[in-house]
Amino acid sequence: MGSMSEAATQVLIPAAALVGIGFALLQWFLVSRVKVSDSSGADNGYKDRLIEEEEEGVDNLDAVIKCAEIQNAISVGATSFLFTQYKYLSIFMVAFGLIIFLFLGSVKGFSTQSEPCTYNPTNLCKPALANAFFSTLAFLLGALTSVLSGFLGMKIATYANARTTLEARKGVGKAFITAFRSGAVMGFLLAANGLLVLYVSINLFKLYYGDDWEGLYESITGYGLGGSSMALFGRVGGGIYTKAADVGADLVGKVEKNIPEDDPRNPA
Repeated sequence: MGSMSEAATQVLIPAAALVGIGFALLQWFLVSRVKVSDSSGADNGYKDRLIEEEEEGVDNLDAVIKCAEIQNAISVGATSFLFTQYKYLSIFMVAFGLIIFLFLGSVKGFSTQSEPCTYNPTNLCKPALANAFFSTLAFLLGALTSVLSGFLGMKIATYANARTTLEARKGVGKAFITAFRSGAVMGFLLAANGLLVLYVSINLFKLYYGDDWEGLYESITGYGLGGSSMALFGRVGGGIYTKAADVGADLVGKVEKNIPEDDPRNPA
């Protein structure tokens, strides 16, 4: 089987990324069709006003209002946490990006002279200083892509939690579909955003590197480092935040209501 032509890959890769983004947005829309509202009419961090839908034989409006209030509190708290975390992560991004630039640039004394390529000495590769700069740029692009994906993932998670709860009153099937669709939003957005930004980055870097594929792909490896670094901090930071909330809820239940830990009467 022959390899795919360059023209075909130039069309197929961005098309696949756009299809992934479109599918994720479709799932988000389907999740949004499950409506909730609170008594105050306040929004939950989203632009749309949430209005309760006609439940299929389930008319407990108090449960709908309570779910909306809880969702609002969770959304506000999660957004505040994310912005605080990203404030500190931005410092890390700049500092580590500078370290990458200095380390890679100093390998050959911040040379601005082109040299024969390692794997094909007949070709001239771009200078070390250029590789250091583009590696740093790729690192920052990967970090920003990871941050954006994490933010959107948190948004859909807080957006879908109350909706999943309300759908559970109609049966496990509808609750599962709502939860599954919200998870699909995060999964497809992450993969599609990562692929699309990587594709655009390679093509932009190619404008400078030309036929210097060795230098191009050495530089683009910074993209993966940036993405994985932010994902690592997001996972650890988010885990600590989640555990703190869990322990806090258990303590409130024990002290104020005398409810044991992990008791079903305290679902938090």
